[in-house]
Amino acid sequence: MIREGRIDFEDPNGSGIVAENYAGKIVTSEWKVIEGVKGVRYREWRYEDVSAEIIDGALVEVMPGCRTPVQYVETNHVFDENIQTGKFLLFLLKTDGMEVYKYDSSNEEVNFSLQVHQGEIMCLYALKENKEPGEIIECERPGFSLANLVTVTEGTTRVGKLEIPKVFWESLKMLDEGIEEDLALDVFDVSDEI
Repeated sequence: MIREGRIDFEDPNGSGIVAENYAGKIVTSEWKVIEGVKGVRYREWRYEDVSAEIIDGALVEVMPGCRTPVQYVETNHVFDENIQTGKFLLFLLKTDGMEVYKYDSSNEEVNFSLQVHQGEIMCLYALKENKEPGEIIECERPGFSLANLVTVTEGTTRVGKLEIPKVFWESLKMLDEGIEEDLALDVFDVSDEI
């Protein structure tokens, strides 16, 4: 996914996004919040000239020290999570294990997006050192209106064919309590790849 310049999350209408075989200007909804989730808000976007059933997305804002809900992709969709601003820990659970990435959007030499498929779990945490809310441009194929994202209850050990390790929940609990150091899991710093 490529955006034509930085998207102003407060006034995004008319911004350009290139994703897969689609390109164009977007229109967005008003800000929405997720009940029971602290420090996260989003607005849905769609192309002006492409059906939202084919491709659309969300602009997601995460306050420092907060995270998105743990979500399981139940339907046959692909979610691209593109960090526009901020430093994040990105959690991805797949049938072959868990991957945790640390990504700093200010490092312009690294272009990174997290791709999440059917049967996988994602959670994105904005590091406390961020001075402003972290911004994520999310893109869904097919469109979001047809997607079934299931919020996973804390402590759940299995969803579909996916085993959720105890260390996953322990790490999120530490982050929720403001503890970002000494997580009991391997974190892959995307910046180290340069």
